Amino acid sequence: MSQAGIHRFRFARTVLALSMLIMGACGIIYEYALGVLGNNLIGSSHEQIFVIIGIMMFAMGLGAVIQRNISHDLVDRFLLFELLLGVLGGVSTMTIYATFVYSTSYTVVMYGFAVVVGILIGLEIPLLIRINAEYAKSLRTNLSDILCMDYVGSLVGALVFTYILLTRLSVGRIALVLGCVNTLLALGGLFYFWPLVRRPRPLALACATSLMGLLFCLVNIDAWTATLEQRAFEDPIVHSQTTKYQHLVLTKRGSRLRMYINGHQQFCSDDEVIYHEMLVHVPMAVAPSRKNLLILGGGDGLALREVLRYGDVRKITLVDIDPEVVRLASEHPDLIRMNRAAFHDARVHTRTAQGISPGETITVTAATKLARQLLDQREYRLADVHVITVDADLFVRDLGESYDVVIVDLPDPKTVELAKLYSVDFYRALAQRLTPHAVVSIQSTSPYRAKEVFLCIGKTLRAAGFRVLPYQDHLPSFGDWGWYLAWRAPIKEQEMRRRLSNLSQIPVHTHYVTPEAIGAAFVFGKDRLHTDEDLLPNTKLRPAIIHYYTLGFQ
Repeated sequence: MSQAGIHRFRFARTVLALSMLIMGACGIIYEYALGVLGNNLIGSSHEQIFVIIGIMMFAMGLGAVIQRNISHDLVDRFLLFELLLGVLGGVSTMTIYATFVYSTSYTVVMYGFAVVVGILIGLEIPLLIRINAEYAKSLRTNLSDILCMDYVGSLVGALVFTYILLTRLSVGRIALVLGCVNTLLALGGLFYFWPLVRRPRPLALACATSLMGLLFCLVNIDAWTATLEQRAFEDPIVHSQTTKYQHLVLTKRGSRLRMYINGHQQFCSDDEVIYHEMLVHVPMAVAPSRKNLLILGGGDGLALREVLRYGDVRKITLVDIDPEVVRLASEHPDLIRMNRAAFHDARVHTRTAQGISPGETITVTAATKLARQLLDQREYRLADVHVITVDADLFVRDLGESYDVVIVDLPDPKTVELAKLYSVDFYRALAQRLTPHAVVSIQSTSPYRAKEVFLCIGKTLRAAGFRVLPYQDHLPSFGDWGWYLAWRAPIKEQEMRRRLSNLSQIPVHTHYVTPEAIGAAFVFGKDRLHTDEDLLPNTKLRPAIIHYYTLGFQ
């Protein structure tokens, strides 16, 4: 190499190492983005994220094998592969989602992109090592330069994806941003190694064209996504939002409002009152004291709406991990009408993992019903509501307060992060937060469609030291649905059943629940609570409930 060439490429090792850092970050983010998309579309994060990463790692191995057949024009090939990675990786999530909307073959397309992107990443790393061999003094130095930066880049990418990209951008935008980064990296490498590139002008034209195409997609992706997303829902979308934890969609047709999280329906305004009244009024009807209540989940405010009907409630703590759900429920007009402004314009305070402290106290008041007759316009205090947005598992382990009634309104245990909230460990920690005669109600999926999941929850509660009674009702939007009533006081199941059967009235106004409906809810048909499978209690170390959920809802 001439002296001019040596002078020009004296920083080549640094340039290549920084390129590997960026490539390593982009590679891990591509894996996570496709895994998250698979979770949102298929609804099983513990499978899709792991499977996608496994497929891409395997494909990277294939790429490493394929590159052995490349013997010349290494810089040209490396830049071409980087450009292809930018284009294909950038449009991957948008293409997969479009396939999901228009056909049933989206899993094939998703895994196909995982393989192709993985192969391109696998081609890049050994090619970069071979190129760097021209500038490194030894093989040890060469491997150290490239592999170290690849691993550091993976860490950087994981942190950037978790704490920046996923909290601010949709998965589609994340992929397009990565595509632009890869394309710019190819363009920068082209200009730096210009004298060594055999076909610099065609590559420059391809990079410029690809970058303009990706930027065009980036500008228009919101409109395209809105059009595609609407085709996936029966009713018109009135709100769509991606939070740090999930994708939220509200649809509305006439007076019917539905809420979806990651594409799965959470409630329908036509029959949510059945669900929430059964969840709340059953434990409230038999609780000896109702002064201090805890609601785990329920960020939509609908369970809170029912709790606030009781005049003897003095303090309510609501815990939901996603502050945006609580914010939406306290600001969206349709949700405010549904939850009867249960949050009372509450300001949400997000709690971090370092610890828990009480959130803002919202004093809920109401005027006396005899205001006109008594000429009394004062408002009387009903309850203090503490809204805390933090992981429910962290909350029950770290806060030392005791509760008279606990309402567990959490999503179904279909993922690893949700399964821990249905574990023996979680229920034992919750038991330490109860007063001696406290009662707990737990939403427990469908005893018909997912019998093993329903029975597993009961077995898990018993393993945690609770006495339990299962109950059910029919929701038109979901079919048969089940709950558990649990307590630790020395009251036998037969005695609690007798108390529920002999209820004379519900102490507050309800739209659906009656004493007769509550009594009937605890009656199950023959063999409905039996299974031939030897069920295991769910624990954090052995989340058996995920397996049962997969069997029930596959």
